[in-house]
Amino acid sequence: MKAIGDALRGFLEQRGAPERMRLVRLWENWDMVMGVDIAVLAYPLGHRKRILLVGAEDNMAMQDLTFLTPEILERVNAFMADVSDGPYFERVEVHLLQRRTPLDQVRVERSAPPPRVPPRPEKLGGLLGAFDPESPVGRAYASYVRMFRELDDDAARPKDAKPGRRN
Repeated sequence: MKAIGDALRGFLEQRGAPERMRLVRLWENWDMVMGVDIAVLAYPLGHRKRILLVGAEDNMAMQDLTFLTPEILERVNAFMADVSDGPYFERVEVHLLQRRTPLDQVRVERSAPPPRVPPRPEKLGGLLGAFDPESPVGRAYASYVRMFRELDDDAARPKDAKPGRRN
């Protein structure tokens, strides 16, 4: 029997995850891979199978990039060398940007994790007398009520006060 990590790694490798992550790293490091001279003209737009799609802001830049496609192809394939046996891309296509956002400018922002404490119930503590305080249910409910009361106390305490002391 395989460990879950090994099984997940195998599953992701079968679906090309390392290759896709390498593409993400290419987009994130586009300026470094292309160098200053080419990076000011060429913007990564993505790929279609083994064709690298590069964007240009205007027709003049597009013409310059057409002459630079062998250089772009060489640099990108050198960067992608560890995920393929031969060249990763076979050719480069240059397109006008036309309001498209280049991939090197896309940033994924992760949202904050949801709070670990559930929202405070309206009638908290109303059932304290309904359960036997020695039963597991009674002890669990009393602990639940104490958790919210401690949170309420912490929220009411001034920021400069030390925990456990009341001002």
